[in-house]
Amino acid sequence: MTVSPNAAIVGAKITVTGTGFPPNTSLTLQWASVNASWVIQAIPTPQVTGISTAAIQITLGSAQTDATGSFSMQMAVPTDYGGAHFIQAFLANGTALPAKATFTVEPSFHFSPTSGPDGTPITFVATGLSYGLYSTSYYLSWDNSIAGYMTALSSAGATNFTIYASGVPGTHYIAIYQGYPGPAYLNPQQGPPSSETQSVFPPYIPFYANFTVTPEQVISSTTADAFTTHNSPAFGAFALLAALAGGALFVSRKEPYERKGISRALLAVVIIVIVAVAGIGLYAATSAPGASTSISQSSTSRTTSIPQVSFSPEASVVRPHISVPVNVATTGPRIGLSPTVASVGDNITVTGAGFTPNAQYPLIWTTVKGSNLLGYKPTDVPLRNVTAAADGSFSFSWKVPPALGGIHFIAAGNLTENSNGTFFIQRSAKISATQGPQGTQIQVIMQGVGYTFNTNIAAVDYDNSYIGYACGFNSGGNATVAIVATGAPGIHTIDIYPSVWWGGSQFTAQQIVEYRYPLLTPQDHPALMPSFHFTFLMTPG
Repeated sequence: MTVSPNAAIVGAKITVTGTGFPPNTSLTLQWASVNASWVIQAIPTPQVTGISTAAIQITLGSAQTDATGSFSMQMAVPTDYGGAHFIQAFLANGTALPAKATFTVEPSFHFSPTSGPDGTPITFVATGLSYGLYSTSYYLSWDNSIAGYMTALSSAGATNFTIYASGVPGTHYIAIYQGYPGPAYLNPQQGPPSSETQSVFPPYIPFYANFTVTPEQVISSTTADAFTTHNSPAFGAFALLAALAGGALFVSRKEPYERKGISRALLAVVIIVIVAVAGIGLYAATSAPGASTSISQSSTSRTTSIPQVSFSPEASVVRPHISVPVNVATTGPRIGLSPTVASVGDNITVTGAGFTPNAQYPLIWTTVKGSNLLGYKPTDVPLRNVTAAADGSFSFSWKVPPALGGIHFIAAGNLTENSNGTFFIQRSAKISATQGPQGTQIQVIMQGVGYTFNTNIAAVDYDNSYIGYACGFNSGGNATVAIVATGAPGIHTIDIYPSVWWGGSQFTAQQIVEYRYPLLTPQDHPALMPSFHFTFLMTPG
C-alpha cells in the first residue's frame, strides 16, 4: 500500500493505492489515531501532569479490489493530530491485512482578514497540531513580540482563535513557531532528530504572514472635537499678521471716534482680537471632522481624507462551557441553585425541599483559604438561617460574594454531596478607563480567579505583546493589575488570557504545558478558563 503525496495538510487530496490484495474484494480503509486529553492530578493542588492517549481507528472509506487485487482510492486528509499516521486495510469481517501506508499530517495556519484598521478582529484557524514534546504548543508573535500560544489537544489538532490588529498604519508581521518549554523554539530544524525522540513531530514548518493596518481617524463618541488635531503654524501666523495689519490701519487713520474720546490704542486692541478670533474660527471650521485639508505649495496641491469613526469601547469574553455537577437527589432534604454558574455580584436563587416543616436551619457555603506555598483547605462560611415552610421548602435570593473561582457548595446540616447545592464562580474582568492620553493608568480588575495551579493566574497582553501574569489566590479571587497606556493616539488592545501557573516538571514526552504564558485557545485550557478582550482609545496630549 502506498499513499501519494505522503505528507500534506488537513483537507488536501491524497490517493491511496494497493496491490497484492485478495482479488474482487471489498476493503475498509482505517486511519490510526488517538484520543488525547490532559492528565490532572491533585499533588497537592490540581495540576497538569501530562497527556493521556488512547488508540482509536478512523474509517476513511471503502475500496474494491479488481481482478488483480489492486485498488486506488482518492480522499481528503481527515481532521486529526499532526504527525505520522498509519493507513491499513481491513476485510469485511474485521481482519486487518498486514500492508500499511504511512502518512504525515502537517500543521497548517490560515487567518482572515489580511487588512483593516486598528482593533480589527483577526480570526486564525489551525489544523494539524499535535501532542508531542515540540508539537503540542505553537507560539504566535506580532511584530516580534509574543502574543501567546495555542494548543488543540482536546479537539483532534484543530482549533481557532481571534486576536486584534494593533499598531500604526502599515505592515505588521505575524510569525508562528513550535514551542517548548516556554517561549517559541526558533530553530527546531536543528534540534533532536526523530530517531532520538518520537516527540519531534510534525515537521518544523514556520508560518510567516503580514497584516496591513489601514489608516483611520478614531474620534470619541462623547467629545468628537477632542480628537481633531489642529496643526497649522503657517495659518496661525497668517491670522496674527492679518490682525496686526488691520489694527495698524485703523490706528493710522484720523476718524470721528477720536472726537468721542475713544483711545486709538484701545480700539486697535479690540480690532486685533476680533480679526484673530475670526481667523481661528475659520481654521477650526476647515479642520473639523469630515472636512478635507488642502495643502498648496507653488503650483502643487493635494487633498487628503482619512475615514473617521466614532469610538465605542469593546469588552468581550470567550467563555468555554463549564459543566457543574447536578443535584440528583429527588427525596429527602436537598438544595438546588439557579443558575449554577455565576460571577461575583450575580444573584442566585437558592431553593430547598424535603426539610422538616417549620424547622429552622443554618445554611453554610464552602470556600477555600490558604496560599499557593502553604497549601489550602475548604472552609465553611455561615450564610444565613432559613425556616422551612409547611411543605418543607424554602427559597431566597443570594448575591455571589467576592470569592475564589471554582466549585462551591451551599449546605444545611449533614447533607450528602448529592443533596448539596453546587455552583461554580466563574472569572470576570473589567477595566477602569477606556480612553485617555498616554500615561493614563488603566486598572484591569479580575474577580473569581481560582485557587488551583490551573486556575489561579491570568496572563495579560497589551497590543498583542505579553507583559506578565496576575495571581488571585491570596486575595480571595481578586487580581487587580495596573497598566500604563503607551503608544500613539488611536485604539490599543488589552487581552486577558488563561494560563497555567505550575505543574509536572519532569522532562518527558508526557509533560507538555507552557507555564505562565497566555493561552490563545481557552477552549483547550485544562480547566476551561475564559479570555477577555478590551479596547482603549489613546487621545492626543
